[in-house]
Amino acid sequence: MTWLPCTIALILSLITVANAAEGPIQPLISDNRPLQLSEVTPDRSQVPRYGKIEFTLDLQGTYGNAFDPQETEVDGRFRSPDGKSIAVPGFFFQDYTHELRDGQEVMTPKGVPGWRIRFSPVQIGKYSLVVTAKDSTGKSVTSKPVEFECISSDDPGFVRISKSDKRYFAFDNDRPYVPIGANVCWAYGPGLFSYDEWLPRYEQAGCNYLRLWLGLGWTTFALERAGKPADRYGVGKFDLANAWRLDQALGMASKRGMYVMLCFDSFNELRKTPEGAYPYWDETPHNAANGGPLKEPREFWTNPTMLRLYRNKLRYLVARYGWDTHVMSWEFWNEVDIVSPTAYIPDEVTRWHLEMSDYLRSIDPWKHLRTTSFAGPDGKPEIDRLPQMDYVQTHNYGSRDIAASLTPYQRKKEVYGKPHYIGEFGTDAGGGDGVESEAIALHNGIWSTIMSGSAGSAMLWWWDNRIHPGNLYFHFAALSGFIKGVDFPKESFQLIENAAFTSLEPGKPSYADLIITGPASWDPSIANRPTTVHVGAESVAVEGEVAGILHGNVNHPDLHNPLTFEMNLPHATRLQIRVSGVSGHGGAHLIAELDGLRVLDKDMPDPGNDPKRETMRKYDGAYVVEVPAGAHKLVVEDIGTDWLLVDYLLEKAELRKSPDLRLFGLRGKRTSLLWIQNSQNTWYRVSTLKRLPEPQPPSRLTIPGWPAGRYRVRFWDTYTGKETDAREVTVGPAGLDIDLPSISKDIALRIEKL
Repeated sequence: MTWLPCTIALILSLITVANAAEGPIQPLISDNRPLQLSEVTPDRSQVPRYGKIEFTLDLQGTYGNAFDPQETEVDGRFRSPDGKSIAVPGFFFQDYTHELRDGQEVMTPKGVPGWRIRFSPVQIGKYSLVVTAKDSTGKSVTSKPVEFECISSDDPGFVRISKSDKRYFAFDNDRPYVPIGANVCWAYGPGLFSYDEWLPRYEQAGCNYLRLWLGLGWTTFALERAGKPADRYGVGKFDLANAWRLDQALGMASKRGMYVMLCFDSFNELRKTPEGAYPYWDETPHNAANGGPLKEPREFWTNPTMLRLYRNKLRYLVARYGWDTHVMSWEFWNEVDIVSPTAYIPDEVTRWHLEMSDYLRSIDPWKHLRTTSFAGPDGKPEIDRLPQMDYVQTHNYGSRDIAASLTPYQRKKEVYGKPHYIGEFGTDAGGGDGVESEAIALHNGIWSTIMSGSAGSAMLWWWDNRIHPGNLYFHFAALSGFIKGVDFPKESFQLIENAAFTSLEPGKPSYADLIITGPASWDPSIANRPTTVHVGAESVAVEGEVAGILHGNVNHPDLHNPLTFEMNLPHATRLQIRVSGVSGHGGAHLIAELDGLRVLDKDMPDPGNDPKRETMRKYDGAYVVEVPAGAHKLVVEDIGTDWLLVDYLLEKAELRKSPDLRLFGLRGKRTSLLWIQNSQNTWYRVSTLKRLPEPQPPSRLTIPGWPAGRYRVRFWDTYTGKETDAREVTVGPAGLDIDLPSISKDIALRIEKL
């Protein structure tokens, strides 16, 4: 489940930053004066290419809602040096100041509200602007032309899909852009003052990406939130204080070379209380109970009033933020597939994405990239394949081996012919694991995905309670330093899939821990049948499929699935049976029998008064069975009423004939990038199983089919971010051979053709 991290703050105080101010801070958004446009004043006469020029409009009119173009429509028409006409909407604006009081950001309106137009020129030369305004009376006025000049700059422009390689991004000037960063979606009480603290740390680490949320209503940059009509909030009425905050946050990002994915909405807004997953339907301004147009969440996709109001929001976003080159992309939804089950109608949601994407593209003269996201890591092919979705994402939580779990999604989603990266990931959807776990997951996630063809690094979710307090920024610094100067689109990277490792210290056989996990299901399946694992001196084999759950004899007798280990090892071992939850609807009873003799008998009853009836956690832990050397039969079984969640660790049980290493790598025309990981170094093994990775002996890396020639190999410490060794190698017909040192966690190699 991936809904928890996106809304975990809802279980906290739900303090809305804006409410820290004394009284309403939304200014009047209506006017009842005769329509008049007196002056259009630019803030400069010359603007650098891709910079911002802002025009203040001395405009009055008759309207009830400044955010509704049916009541007041303000448009700028720019004429570029090549004679083309460019339409840009105007927007209603209020300036603010802010200060920190007792840990809370307090917003204070500054001056009077008014109308603005923002523009970013992409051609050098003379421009002119003509403004037209129309109000609810049907009257319209037009300004005289205002001229200004665009001069050259070194700004690379907007983020696009690379013309050289559609798997990657590049700027207008063709410079590559590889996003490295994290989700930094909102702050709590301190608001922007937290970003003052966070963003410099990301910049120092070489990060160039972050994600911000514009909803739910309590978040720092929420544009829409429920409120009393007298306070001038509600759907279709945009929070001007939060919009100002977003101005400032984007300015901070621009100053620090960071590019931002703006996420418009999250599934919670269309999810009801009985459905769980931290619903927000009762609070969302879309709800008719809060003055919105929707009686049911499903109506969001088809209700004419809601569709019009959503288009109004898109218009406002383009008007206020569309000029900014540091807005990398527009993201329509966070995890749209887990809105209310009654609201996710595939045809309707797909059509909505198609039509809203087309509308957004039609009003966005700068043509920012568009995307959306899903909780299910497989995504929704009917939406992901739309031409209107410029790139695709994956969200993934709880995978015990991050590198092995995240990287297959790159290959799976390459079929769309678009850039792809992991938009969210973490060890646990609820934030239950600590900094140590998240640090290992972060490290393995960002290195494995970049080295597997992803358009950017995997983006960790836990920015405020893992990355910052754990001071984990150095992981980004090491990666960004390693890939510096590499033109990813121009390298035509190919995935390296034929690497082999040979120990340089041959000796007696080495046995590694055998970790066995499987799916937890309450449906009939091959895993919910008796299964046998054969563990011999030379090999391991499974008859059937090991389940991550043991079913008892009463509630689901048809799913009863004892697990048998047929073992014949030359040395003694131990089986750890690790329980991570027991049914709160009857409990369980775990037993283990070795050669017919019961050696473990643990009843796990349900007392009937456990406050967490669904899953009891008080029986969690490792239950150990000692197994002597030689041939033995060990049966693990639940003879109780209901189920228990389980996985297994059999110590020193799997023969390793080669070093326990794996390679994630890209071979390019000029530069190749390799990340070599000790596969035992996973967060689950280290933090949960408490098994530190065993250092792998010096080994020889062999990659057949490597182009012949001379190469420089640079060895990189992925934690300190420093080069530790460099050597030249000659590649002949047999392929590439590189001798590696002992590896405790991982190393990276950058191979450059000479």
